[in-house]
Amino acid sequence: MAGAWTLPPAQSEFWSTTTIASAGSAFGPGYALQTGTAYTKVEQTIFGEMGMADGITVILGSQFLAISVDGSRPSTYAGMGYTDFGARVRLWEDGGGIVSMQVIGRAPGAAGSANPAAIGYTQWEADFRLLAGFSFMLLGMPAFVDLQIAQRQRWGDPPDEARLDLTIGAEVAPGWKLMAQSFNVISEGAGTGPDFDLSYAYYKGQVAALVEIDPHMRVGLAAFTTYLARNFPQENGLVLWVNYRF
Repeated sequence: MAGAWTLPPAQSEFWSTTTIASAGSAFGPGYALQTGTAYTKVEQTIFGEMGMADGITVILGSQFLAISVDGSRPSTYAGMGYTDFGARVRLWEDGGGIVSMQVIGRAPGAAGSANPAAIGYTQWEADFRLLAGFSFMLLGMPAFVDLQIAQRQRWGDPPDEARLDLTIGAEVAPGWKLMAQSFNVISEGAGTGPDFDLSYAYYKGQVAALVEIDPHMRVGLAAFTTYLARNFPQENGLVLWVNYRF
């Protein structure tokens, strides 16, 4: 089941996602890697989806952050990140293929903060996303492809963003899924203010494994890296998932 699918009515899924990331280098304006501001970041997100009706899934998530930044303005932030709310609506489905649309509003938990470590978590955002998923057999294994194209609308100093996410996954053994993912972001010009006065782009690759513990619970582990970027940190990290569905 790719991310584009909607949940059946009254079915729910909850995710606990822990992301640990760090950076010590950054890509410059010409995509060259150079010394950058070092930071570490831990994100803890609780995310839920519920099937409200046939073809309609509602979404709610909340995030806690712990960020430490070195450099000329050393600072730390520990507190709320974004709270997400919205829905995904099925537009078309036929056999192993589906197309859906998703709209998410994002309320900043660090709104009004002047803390340098909270940069990027203080403005409202909205995410408008078109999703397509396809299930098929690959070398005798159940597999899927999930493609997502999004417009990230941001208020305040940060620029808006165009996003493209791609996931390819396969069930390599009963209850075991492996995935390769690509997350790509391009700013739509530069923003305003001293922290967003340059346009940027970054491209992340991620590999992940999910294992089914029982019919209700799955756990997963992923590793990611920013393999190419422009005016953006070279970030690496790990992601731990726990998923419960009923």
